[in-house]
Amino acid sequence: QLMILGLAANLELRHLPLGVYDLDRSEHSRAFAERFFHDEYFTPAHPIEKDAEIDRRLQRGAIGAALVIPHGFERDLVRGRSPRVLFVSDGSESTTSMIAVQYAGRIARSYGAAPTDAATSDGATTDRPPSLARSPSTAARLVPEIRIWYNPTLESRYFMVPGILALVLLVITMVLTSVAVVKEKERGTLEQLIVSPLSTGQIVLGKLLPFAGVGFIDVLLVLAVARAVFVVPVSGSLLLLLALSSVFVLTTLGLGLLISTVAETQQQAMMTAVFFVMLPMIFLSGFVFPIKNMPQPVQWLTYLLPLRYYFTIIRGIFLRGVGLEILWPSAAALTAYGLAVLGASVLRFRKHLE
Repeated sequence: QLMILGLAANLELRHLPLGVYDLDRSEHSRAFAERFFHDEYFTPAHPIEKDAEIDRRLQRGAIGAALVIPHGFERDLVRGRSPRVLFVSDGSESTTSMIAVQYAGRIARSYGAAPTDAATSDGATTDRPPSLARSPSTAARLVPEIRIWYNPTLESRYFMVPGILALVLLVITMVLTSVAVVKEKERGTLEQLIVSPLSTGQIVLGKLLPFAGVGFIDVLLVLAVARAVFVVPVSGSLLLLLALSSVFVLTTLGLGLLISTVAETQQQAMMTAVFFVMLPMIFLSGFVFPIKNMPQPVQWLTYLLPLRYYFTIIRGIFLRGVGLEILWPSAAALTAYGLAVLGASVLRFRKHLE
C-alpha cells in the first residue's frame, strides 16, 4: 500500500489532454498552441473542428480542457494589441481544473511578453514569437479568458458531496454485510440456517436484501441532504442515478459477501474490508487524487476498482448532466464487474455452506 498509494498521491498536473480549437490558423496561433505542450502539464489531443465538439469531448472525458484561439489572433499580436484567448476547463474535476487554470494563465501571460521580461515572477520563461522579438517596442500581452464548465466557481462541495455518496454506500453495504455474515458464523446461527428447510439461495438473499434496502435508503438520504443542505443540484437524470447506484450496491454487496467467506472473525472481516478494499479504492479511484496523474501501471490497476466507474457516473450525472449515451462504458463495466463479483461470492458462499 505504501508503494502504490505513494505513487498515486500526486496533486501535480501531468499530461492533461488538451484540445486546441484554432480559428486563426496562423503561424503565431500554432506557435502559441505549441507552447502549452513544451512541458508535461498538457498533452495534445485531436484538434477540435467545431464549437460543439468542446462540450461533447469534455463530457466523454476525451479532454480535460480546451484552448480556443479566435480569429485575428496574429493580427492583434503583431500590431501590439492584447488578443484574448479562451481556456475552457472541466470543473467537475475541481482539483485538476484549478491547477490547469493556473498553468494556462501563466503560459498565456508569458507568451508574447516584452523582450526585457526574461522570466515571470513565478519562474516561467517567456516565449516571444520571432517576429515580435525583432520589434522591441511591441509589448503585446495575451489576455486569457478562463471559463470553467460544470462547476464555474470551483465549489469543493460540488466535487466532494457526490463522492461521499459513493463512500457511504461502500461502507454500509460492504463492511456491514461482511461483518454481519461472519458474526453469524461466530455465534453458530449460520449452522442452524444450514440445517433448516431454507435453500442456499434463500439464505444468501436473506443476508443481502436487508443491506441492499439500507443502501438504497442511504442513496435517497444523501441526495436529499446534498440538495437541501449543500445545494448541490443533480443536473442529469435522477432515475438513471438511482438505477446505476443500485448496480453499485450489488457490486459492494458481492464484495462484502466474498470477504465473509475468507474471514473467520469480525475483526478479520473489518480489517480485510478496510485495508485491502476500502483504502485502495478511496485513494486509487479518483476521489482524492486525479487518475491521470498516476503512473501508467497504477492507472491500469484502477480499472479493477468498481468505485472508479461509479465516480465517473455520479459526477457525470450530478455535475455534467450527461446521460447513458455518454456514461454507457462506465455503466457497462460496473455492471459486468458487479455480476462477476456477486456471482463468484455466491458460489463461494454456497460451497462454504456445503
